[in-house]
Order: sequence, then structure tokens, then C-alpha cells
Amino acid sequence: MTRRFSRRLFTALALAAGLTIGAGPARADSVSTLGISYAYYDPVSLILKDRGILQDTLGPNVKINWVLSQGSNKALEFLRGGSIEFGQTAGSAALLGRANGAPVQVIGVTTNAEWTAIVVPANSPITSLTELKGKRIAATPGTDPDIFLLRTLATVGLSGGDITLVPLQHPLGRQALAAGQVDAWAGLDPFMAEAQLIDHDKLIYRNPKLISPGTLLVREDFEAAHPDIVKDVLIAYKKARDWAIANPDGTAGILASESHLPLDVAKLQLSRSHFQGEAITSADAQAILAAAPVLQTSGKLSAGANLNQAGATLINTSFTTELGLK
Repeated sequence: MTRRFSRRLFTALALAAGLTIGAGPARADSVSTLGISYAYYDPVSLILKDRGILQDTLGPNVKINWVLSQGSNKALEFLRGGSIEFGQTAGSAALLGRANGAPVQVIGVTTNAEWTAIVVPANSPITSLTELKGKRIAATPGTDPDIFLLRTLATVGLSGGDITLVPLQHPLGRQALAAGQVDAWAGLDPFMAEAQLIDHDKLIYRNPKLISPGTLLVREDFEAAHPDIVKDVLIAYKKARDWAIANPDGTAGILASESHLPLDVAKLQLSRSHFQGEAITSADAQAILAAAPVLQTSGKLSAGANLNQAGATLINTSFTTELGLK
């Protein structure tokens, strides 16, 4: 049954990724204020903010409200509440959010990164996934590390019911691990890199194939009303991405400064990050879709949530196609 479900949803999401969904005509009026999140897990967003690239692209008449996101769950919360128009989340979190009613679409990819793994303290006796049964594990609900944890447990026949999930925002999960309040943590960079370098914590399970890409989301109402601004934001992202690729040391410096973490921590995070183009590829779509089976049985879906419909309407490639972005 799960296999049939997965095939149906893959077809829907693949079709969505290949279709050019019309954004509607641009309105003559423009916006005076734009809300957008920035996040340590999305270094390109830090460059957009720090170097003024988004402001330069939008022009002086648009006031930008920058809102720090500590995780995909927070970015989705801000988008739902209308405090931002654009936000960065993992693709799996975007799929979950869309299924649970968040009025958002994925319009681009920000990064592909190995930003999560299962982390245990340096002196932990735990060395294998099967030993996680019955243990207390910290994770941020509704984020890629949370979903990665469920997918990881499934590889050894375990489920969320076999552990005690301790729901904490990412940096608090790191602190709980350091304080011995949990046995393991589904980590997120840069805090995971900090745990490795500062406390010598161990990553007992790594698997990039179970990680979804970082994505840029926009609220649907804003997308329909201001397609010109959507394109401007994507153009700004391309400029920031190009700068990140050309200036790795500068990118590490900005990440370290914004996160208030040592430079070597920032460099370790960036060593696991790939700043690909903004276009959403079929591989990206498949990586997002791959989280669907575990989401279906996770208990994270609200009543009436429809993953098939969410997958079919989540991705909008029209803007990157029109702009010729890759």
C-alpha cells in the first residue's frame, strides 16, 4: 500500500515540477514593505542580507523586514502568520507544511547540504541505530532533521514510537545533548558542526540520500499579486549564490559573524554544502517526495491533510523557467 501511495505521489510531484504554472499578470502597483526570513542553515540568505544584494535588487523604495528563522518550522509559522512573504525551509518540511494547509509554494532551491545527522556525545556508548530504541532523542518537530530521524529509524525497523522524542528547537537540542538531558540529537548545522568541533560529539549515522534540499518558499497570495517581486527575489538569490561560490572565505566569515560561532565551525558547515542553481530539478523533486511515506504514518499530518494534493501543487517552476535560471 505504501508503495502504491509513493508511486502516485511521485507522479503528481514530478508533473508539478515539470509544469509551468502561470503566476498571473503583474499589478501596476508595487510593494513598500517585504518580509523575508534569513537562516544560518541557508548561508545564501545571510549574503542577501549582509551584502545588501536583495535591497539593491528591489531598490530603495522597498523596506525589507528581515526575520531570523531558527528552523523550517519557524519559517512556515512566519509564512502562515503573514509576517513574511518569503521563507527558507527544507523541501520535506515544505511538503509537510503544504499538506497541513500552509498557503505556500516552492519556487527555487537554495542549497543542497548534508545539514543533519544523528549525533551522540563524545563519551556515549551508543554506536548503532538499533541502540536508539528506548532512548531520549532531541529534534525540532516539522523540520528536515525530525523527518530524517524518522526515516533513519525506519532503516532498522524502528519508528517514532520506539523512542522518546524530546521536541526542542535546534540550538536547544544541541544544549540538551551537551547537558546530558538527551541520549542523542537529530542535529542541524551550524550547531551540529559546533558540537563536533567544540565537544567532539560523534555523528553515528550520516546519509545524504535521506536529506531533502533547501528550498525558497513564497506565500501564494503574494505570488499571485506580485510576480515581478518574486522574480526580483530569485534574481537576487542568484547574485548571492554566485558571490558565495566565488568567495568561500567571505561566505564563511559572514556565516560565523551572523551565527556568533567560530570560523572553523562555519567552514565545516560549508564543506557539507553545495550552492546549486535556483531551478528545481527532477532529482530535487524526487528528494522532496521521498519523505512522503514516513510522513504518511508519522502522525504529523493534520486531519484532512492530503499529501497527494500537496505534492501536486507544491512546486512552481514558472519563475525560474521564465528567468532562464539553472
